[in-house]
Amino acid sequence: MSSLHVVIPAGGAGTRLWPLSRQSWPKYLLEVERERSLLRAAIERVEPLAADVCVVTSPATARLVAEQVDGAAVPTEVMAEPSPKNSMPAIGLAAAIIEYRHGRDALVGSFAADHAIADEQRFRRVVSEAMRAADHGWIVTIGITPTHPATGYGYIETGASIDGLAARGVTSFTEKPDATRAGHYLARGGYLWNAGMFIARCGVLLDALAEEHPEMARGLRALARLDRPSRQANEIWDALPAIAIDHAVAEPQASAGRVAVCARPAISAGPTWATTRRWLSARATPTVSRGSVTSR
Repeated sequence: MSSLHVVIPAGGAGTRLWPLSRQSWPKYLLEVERERSLLRAAIERVEPLAADVCVVTSPATARLVAEQVDGAAVPTEVMAEPSPKNSMPAIGLAAAIIEYRHGRDALVGSFAADHAIADEQRFRRVVSEAMRAADHGWIVTIGITPTHPATGYGYIETGASIDGLAARGVTSFTEKPDATRAGHYLARGGYLWNAGMFIARCGVLLDALAEEHPEMARGLRALARLDRPSRQANEIWDALPAIAIDHAVAEPQASAGRVAVCARPAISAGPTWATTRRWLSARATPTVSRGSVTSR
């Protein structure tokens, strides 16, 4: 099985846990568990599977992010996007660079910077299953087994099992529902919470993007071949639409029968005020160590 090139989009306005998090200190920089930030935890939990890691962030937080990744066990770089464009341009540019460096069949995996996951070994087993499915040409997402009718998650409607793989087809993605519809999903069964994680071959992901948004795919692949910041690079980036990977690729490709999902229980998403009460009063401003920024 191919090794995994990990992409971690680290954006956000820092509003969900305000005033602990803010624009200058987003949630993923908070130390929530075991004296490490959410971002550092995200990197460390995938290191055993990763060939390298790329954290995509803003120029305003690039230095802070570099301090967090300093000393990582695998080669890790920080890429500062010129302006926020949502997840598809960020993940797509990283995938285009990986494709340019390592070829179309290289596996790229996108993981959130601010999730809290209790059983990391179990999580890595799920990621390994997803990598195997991606090696067979699927765009793969990771679902969370729902425990209650949550309204803060999007939902994945699952289809039939895929022969020879620990995965199921994805029938559709749905936006965050109201409480009544969320309860219906749980009662009906066959639905998972959308964790916002995706794994695919670079060529498969970018070719799927080219089907849906050909100008964006061309622009990202052109950017990957530029070896330094330039006016041309800024013009290409500025012309890209701001769109989430779910809307740009996952939803239409699921309709075409090309998306799979791997899921296990005990995978949870990022903290909220409810889950931070136990450590809130004891926490001071997080501390970081020094590092350096690398960028393209």
